[in-house]
This record gives sequence, structure tokens and C-alpha cells, in this order.
Amino acid sequence: METPEALLARLELEAVRPLDGFLFGDYRGVFYGKSLELAEISPYSPGDEAERIDWPATARTGELHVRRFREERELTLWLLLDGSPSMRFGSRRREKYRLALELALAIAYIALRHGNRVGAILPAGLLPPRGGKAQALLLAREAQRTGGSRPLGEALDLLGRVGRRRSLSFVFSDFLDPFYAPLARLAARHDLVAVLVEDPWERELPGAGVLPFFDPETGEEVEVNALDGRVREAYRRRAEALRRARVGEIRRAGADLLPASTEEDLVPLLLRFVERRRKWPSRAPRVSS
Repeated sequence: METPEALLARLELEAVRPLDGFLFGDYRGVFYGKSLELAEISPYSPGDEAERIDWPATARTGELHVRRFREERELTLWLLLDGSPSMRFGSRRREKYRLALELALAIAYIALRHGNRVGAILPAGLLPPRGGKAQALLLAREAQRTGGSRPLGEALDLLGRVGRRRSLSFVFSDFLDPFYAPLARLAARHDLVAVLVEDPWERELPGAGVLPFFDPETGEEVEVNALDGRVREAYRRRAEALRRARVGEIRRAGADLLPASTEEDLVPLLLRFVERRRKWPSRAPRVSS
């Protein structure tokens, strides 16, 4: 296992510096957009955005009111790494958890280098948000610790409790555990990116003979004849149906979706995130009155 120092040095060389050259320092706009907190509720003025109308205040006063926000100067990034047994699967290049870890660290390193704070929900426990290189090293060390995990729904609820102020939050998971309700609650309060971590074998079997399959969640083991085209087609259809259901739930919950395959290099994956992020519509924060 790499030391935290070696891991961060490798990620800086392989991912952070190439991304730095592509963005030319435009990290705040790409990663955070507008980070806002509620300043006041006041009467509507021509030119105010309709999505900022405060309907409870409008109903109480009989006059159209809108929410006005102020920009936060100190930005916080939250990371949630799902440590469930299914995230330990990887067919060839790397495990799903390893991809999630490296991607999360690269994103955190970018935020920390630009003076922001990063907190995390990890299999090993909660890492409160702090800034500086020491936080990057601590995150790299704690994220590599084995053992200890909680169901995805519980981890999402924990993030909802500790991340009280609106922030950019990433959830790295294969989303095989039930997740819809806590993810929707989190998306209602945060700028939320759901990183769907996948492995190619989860979507399509290779024609590689009789393959043993072990379910890390239940311990059950079965053998599958991957030479049989009917078996591979049935597997592909079932896997695609399950994936469509997960993707649909993520989108209905209100989170932005970023698929990530264990076969991908970090830089193309991060660049795809940047391009998608620039196209995603900006969202006004949903703040309870």
C-alpha cells in the first residue's frame, strides 16, 4: 500500500497538474459554481429570478417576495466514500473502492490547494472539514484504512447531519444499497454529485469459460458458464435493467450523475466531469423558511 505522501505525490503528477493546465485556475466556477447562503427575504423587483420566489412569504404578505443570497467566501467540500463489500470488486485494473478513493483525493487536493476546506465520511469514520496539506495527508491515510463500514443510507444520513451548511458534496458509490430517500434529502440541501462507480464485468460478462462468482454482501458463491451466449445475453439485459433503475433513482433524487468505470484513467474522467459540470444548470439553494 502506498504511503499517504506517495499517493498524493502520484495523484498530483498524474491528475492534478494536467487538470490545472486545462482549467487555467478556474476551479471555483467549475467545482463550486455559486456557493450561497440566505441573506434576506424581500419584495420582488423587476429582473429577479422566478426560481427565487419565496412562496410562504408571498402567501403571508399577499405581495410577491424573493429570497436574496450572499456569496460564501469560505467554501466546504464534502466527500462520502461508500465502503460496502461490493465496492471491493474489480475485474482487472483496480477495485471500485480504489477508483473512488483516488478520484476523491484528486478532487480534495484541488480544493485544498485553493484554500478551501474538505470533510469526509469514510469507512473508517468521520473526518471533520479542515484546510491545508495536513488535511490532505490525513484524508489519504484514513481513506486507505480497511475495516469498518456502514450501509449507504446511514452514511448519507450522517452527511446530512454533519453537513448543515450548503456545500458541494460528492458521493462515491456503486449504489447497490437502498439509497433513494436519504440521497433526496441530501440533494435538497446541497449541490450534490453522485459518482456511480462501476466495473465492466458488472455490465457484461466476457466469454471466458466457467467463472466463479462470489457475492461479497451475502457470502454466496456460484459458477456461471460464460461461454454460453444465452447466459451472457441474459446477464447483460438484467444488469442493464438494474443500472437503469439506479440511474433513474439518482436523477429523481435530484443529484447530478457522474458515471466512473474502473477501466478509466483519472485525467479523462476528471475532464469529463469538468465538461459535464459546465453544462449542468446552476441551482438556487433550497433553504427552509
